Amino acid sequence: MIINDSAVVLRRGDSGEYGRWVVLLTEEHGLLPARFTGVNRPAGKLKALSEPMVWGEYRLFFSSRSSAVHVTGGHLSSSFPGVRADLSRTLTGLALCEMAWRLGAERVPSPAKYRLLCRALCLLDQGASPWLEAAFGLKLLEAAGWGLRELPVPPAERELWSSLHESPLEGLGELPWRPEAGRRFLQLVFDHVEAHAGRALRCKDVVRDLELFAARSRPPKESVPC
Repeated sequence: MIINDSAVVLRRGDSGEYGRWVVLLTEEHGLLPARFTGVNRPAGKLKALSEPMVWGEYRLFFSSRSSAVHVTGGHLSSSFPGVRADLSRTLTGLALCEMAWRLGAERVPSPAKYRLLCRALCLLDQGASPWLEAAFGLKLLEAAGWGLRELPVPPAERELWSSLHESPLEGLGELPWRPEAGRRFLQLVFDHVEAHAGRALRCKDVVRDLELFAARSRPPKESVPC
């Protein structure tokens, strides 16, 4: 059976010498493990459609003999070039994809999660509010049935916490950025995603490793002679 469905690639890896496997978040079928045949050959087709953070229309072959679908064609909707051109935005985009993967369910349709991720990546591509990552995680947890709206937070941050739940992603730019609260809220999101997924988020380790590398690579300050 062949079906067309819109999807975002959440992660990928190599399969054999020339193939790739991916995890798709589709609009109509939820999470789908999928395989691309021959895309790693020099003249391989569909390679662009198998990259993480790519949004496209996919032609999918479903077989009763395999849990994975095979991608036989498709076309690109967006590769989010503004995200890929900036390391910080790339890391944020990959974190959004990983959270969507961890809180998704295979072959369980969730159009709300799919649309939420597409909106978040489009906004990130344009240069979104620094609140985007935390707000996306809060809305994703709510869509999965594990909302944190009633979680106790310091009284001074209660209004901001409520706004992150209630404001659309497009309206986050109106919220004043508070770095300490932002880091604390994002950590709460990560902690709850990890608790429900039952495993650690790799995106946190990548950011930590890059920060350590940058700190070690920073040249020592030269002393100024009197």
